[in-house]
Amino acid sequence: MLIMSLYVHCLFYFTVHSTVYAFEQKLHNANLNTLNPQEESVNVLRKENFTVNTEERVTVQLYYESLCPYCIRFSIDRFTPIIKKLGQYLEIQTYPYGNAQTFKRKGKYTFQCQHGPEECYGNKLHACAIDLMQNKTQALLFNSCLMDSARLGLGSDNNAADSCGNIQNINTTMIKQCAEGAKGVQLLKYYGDKSKEAGFHYVPYILVNGKRTRQSKFAKKVCEAFANTPPSCRKMFHIA
Repeated sequence: MLIMSLYVHCLFYFTVHSTVYAFEQKLHNANLNTLNPQEESVNVLRKENFTVNTEERVTVQLYYESLCPYCIRFSIDRFTPIIKKLGQYLEIQTYPYGNAQTFKRKGKYTFQCQHGPEECYGNKLHACAIDLMQNKTQALLFNSCLMDSARLGLGSDNNAADSCGNIQNINTTMIKQCAEGAKGVQLLKYYGDKSKEAGFHYVPYILVNGKRTRQSKFAKKVCEAFANTPPSCRKMFHIA
């Protein structure tokens, strides 16, 4: 019943009665214009006896929010399998903000998220994982684990972070501290700015090499974007 009740909220609208999650941490001299936690390409998922194409990369951009059921379904069913199969060929940028709103009051940033304050905090956990983990592929898989926990009714919260940390052998202390502090506010503000620039009206919003892509066609469009088709794509779509 909880998941079904959330489905109706994944369209882009807010009412004056929406829950406002105010983060009281003040941003001290934060230069948000230069903050870019995703400048580096996703690290390579290497396999034994596998020749990696070091020249061609397909860019995937995913705009989402941590508690949206549609985002959770896409992350688990379509996005994560592609990371595992084609990660070495992709530059992946994810933006955990979705249809939230950012406000500035008396020098402090506050956020209003579609699924309440829990989602704002979940988005910050995702953002902090991306920022803090040197292995960006590991960060994506960690966040996918958080989404999987949300699908099971737990949510992208501290308990889910600790559970995923145990599974993936990751110390989550700094990630949680980041999400609870000023750095988390900076990151969510950054992802909010980038999301507004993208101009979408629904999530998940997916771009493959800059072109909008439907969830159901995601894997196919990624494979079609390569000039030289990777072996995994040939296996998935029986390409000679």
